[in-house]
Amino acid sequence: MKGLLARWDVTPAEKAELPFAAQLLMVNVRRVEPACLLGILTKSAEMLGGFHATLRYVELPFACAFLLLTQIVRRRPPRWWSAVFVAAFVVGALLMTQFNVAALGAQGRLTSAYPLMLLSLVLLFVIPPRALLCGTAALFASYCAIVWRVDARGAEKFVAIENTALTSIIAVVAALLIHSNRRRDYEQQRVIRLQNDTLRDRNAELDSLMAITAHDLRSPLHGIRNLFDLAIRRAAHDPGLPLKVLDQTIASVDGMLALVTRLLDAHAAEHRVLEELAEQDVRAVVLGAAARIAPLARASGVRIDADLPPRALVALADAAALGQVLDNLLANAVRFSPAGATVTVAAWPEETRIALGVRDRGPGVPVPQRARLFMKFQRGEPSPPGAPPGAGMGLFIVATLAARMDAVIRHEQVPGGGALFVIALRCA
Repeated sequence: MKGLLARWDVTPAEKAELPFAAQLLMVNVRRVEPACLLGILTKSAEMLGGFHATLRYVELPFACAFLLLTQIVRRRPPRWWSAVFVAAFVVGALLMTQFNVAALGAQGRLTSAYPLMLLSLVLLFVIPPRALLCGTAALFASYCAIVWRVDARGAEKFVAIENTALTSIIAVVAALLIHSNRRRDYEQQRVIRLQNDTLRDRNAELDSLMAITAHDLRSPLHGIRNLFDLAIRRAAHDPGLPLKVLDQTIASVDGMLALVTRLLDAHAAEHRVLEELAEQDVRAVVLGAAARIAPLARASGVRIDADLPPRALVALADAAALGQVLDNLLANAVRFSPAGATVTVAAWPEETRIALGVRDRGPGVPVPQRARLFMKFQRGEPSPPGAPPGAGMGLFIVATLAARMDAVIRHEQVPGGGALFVIALRCA
């Protein structure tokens, strides 16, 4: 039974990969097979039972032909002609049932074959309600025309048309319920898949966090332990050694504090409540960030150059968040620039936005890293000589704060080497 259900429906793997419309089309293509098998079985039984209407010699080849075509169509991805194939089968089956009604009507008899066939096909296939409503209306009109010409009493004709109208309404409602249930199931599974993807990404982030934190904390902790061990063993011979050891451990402690600070900054960027965006003259924010980075730049032998227009550039931003964005971009630029280089921070109008750019003269961003540039734990490679590797959080913080200010952050290729990062803020 499970094998037949898998053959005539979509598998869980296909549900995970295909969009809703493609799923419905694939289901309907596969449902043609059981419909053909049932048609062949019933028509053969009728012929064995002595019912040898001429139309039976059309219906059997029709069912056999579609059964063979289904084996070809179902092996290929759903396309527009797959929808035509399914529609041709459903409409053909209903029209032949109406011809049966007409053939029996010529003998003065009315049959309920058409409404039964309509209801059976609606329950078997997953038909969009609008398409079924339009098709059913046209077929119902042709059915009424056939019944009206039957040589039977008016009351019988009225009852036949009334029953068919009621069945058509029930069929449309059933199609609506089946279609909506399929849609609801698809949406629920899509939400579950997105949640699973999010959990998988979170687990990957936690794994990266554990690996980076353990790696970056282990080395300085080992160094501090070795220095303390040395101070303990030689303190009796060198009374001034403990002070020297404490002085040397300051750099290691500062490095560990810097790592923890970056991790806390990343968490704050994701969850901190920003102030309401307000009109800001971005020139003042740029100059403030350049002044804060100036000591770091001087220590690295790098010059900060601010290229700002004489008139105000007013954008909607959170001043603190924008300052943190520029701090991160400028710190990265200084870190990757060689001694004697110049880091340029500029601002300019850009269509409906105000753009701020930070350019360095470093090695630039290698092509393989550009796709994941603004993701967590993506460290710039190669690291500057003599500098410890970063935590891989700076550009993630930049992208997160930019998105929360409805700004756009991008990396651009520039002639002459180096990297250019641009944040485009909404104009006031």
